[in-house]
Amino acid sequence: MARSKAVAKPAARKAPKPSAQSKAMAKPATKTAAKPAPKSAAKASPGKSTRFRVMDTDSHVLEGPELWTKFLEPEYRALARSWFWPYGDDIDEKVFLNGSSVPGLNRSGIPRHAIWKPGMTADQIGGLDPKVRHPINPGASNARARLADMDKMGIHRAVLYPTLFLHYFPLVENPDVAAALARAYNNWVRDFAKAAPDRLIPVAVLPAQNIGLAVKELKRVAKLGFRAAMMTPAFHKDLYPSQRVFDPLWKTFEASGLVACVHPMAGPAAREGDINAPFIDRMAEYANVGQPVSEAIAPTMDMSVFLTSMMAEGLLENFPRLKLVLAHSGASWLPVILEKAETYLWLSPQEHPVSLEPEKVFFNRQTMVNFSTGEGGVRRMPEDFASVAGWGSLYPNHDASGPAEAISDLEQGGVPRDIIERLMGGNAATLFGFAKST
Repeated sequence: MARSKAVAKPAARKAPKPSAQSKAMAKPATKTAAKPAPKSAAKASPGKSTRFRVMDTDSHVLEGPELWTKFLEPEYRALARSWFWPYGDDIDEKVFLNGSSVPGLNRSGIPRHAIWKPGMTADQIGGLDPKVRHPINPGASNARARLADMDKMGIHRAVLYPTLFLHYFPLVENPDVAAALARAYNNWVRDFAKAAPDRLIPVAVLPAQNIGLAVKELKRVAKLGFRAAMMTPAFHKDLYPSQRVFDPLWKTFEASGLVACVHPMAGPAAREGDINAPFIDRMAEYANVGQPVSEAIAPTMDMSVFLTSMMAEGLLENFPRLKLVLAHSGASWLPVILEKAETYLWLSPQEHPVSLEPEKVFFNRQTMVNFSTGEGGVRRMPEDFASVAGWGSLYPNHDASGPAEAISDLEQGGVPRDIIERLMGGNAATLFGFAKST
């Protein structure tokens, strides 16, 4: 397997010089830096936020029941009822998974995964009565409503991740049924995006339960015109995406030119040990926190584990033309984890020769990390994130926000206009293969 140049371990090593990121993190806030307004206080007009084209790198769709009744191949519909089938009054209320009923995404009457609409504030969502059933945003499942919301927000393009297929599909234990479900979802979301193919950018799902089937589906969606496909930073039957067994899949990503989008899952049905969320929620319950907190913490933890392990395995060196996105976990953690990875790569023996400068490897490859509105790390260190970060709305999740708020936050932090344009769409347009002017 071809590799980029590896840095051999010397007998002794001097203490590394502080990186640009660590220097920036050590700098105190300047007196001229204005404190950004909280999301709930943003008053900018969402449809008039920019003179450039915003590309939303992290939004979601909510799968409709027709996916199982129309897009799933008839011969698999009976089987799917045992392996992965949402049921109940609303599609997110109950889920049948691997022969058992498992918790749905809703913990109350507030559909947190599909409640947000343009103009809603955090104060408004926080003030909703959880005992009352609140309606799902139509834009979560209807393409025309989605495009109308994007117009209100001032978003030109949006990358579309799944919802139910994000949190449940990776747990399906039957590889053959998983492959059929992946085909059904990918055909469904492709049909969804036909309403505006240049604006709605679907991310395909892959049946990672079997690497051969995943490679086959990745090749199929590439022929269908998809620009991206998704992986989850989770164990799949004791196998992890950075391990060498997944190399045929990463090789296919590289050869096809599709963007590999790594997106964490919340996993209301996941096992402890597959992802961090179940452990975090167990500890929150033990500490009498009063509510699950994994949603705020687990994505960053899961992505930090994936980044560290992929650097230890030399993923970006083995596949130097791979396009990679680290999604839905924020961006501020990235410099810290890269520095920690460097330290432990120097201290620990590696099974395979890899670079001992993971920061340089990551920043010199075709990579991107998502950030959300109000992230202090991006605002305080804009030069470090200028070429690798892309804003995501999290639409229609309850913690979503529009681009006007994000731009206002960056402007108040003194971020140069040209960097704001890259963060809000330029970097994503380049990585996903769009000309910046279109």
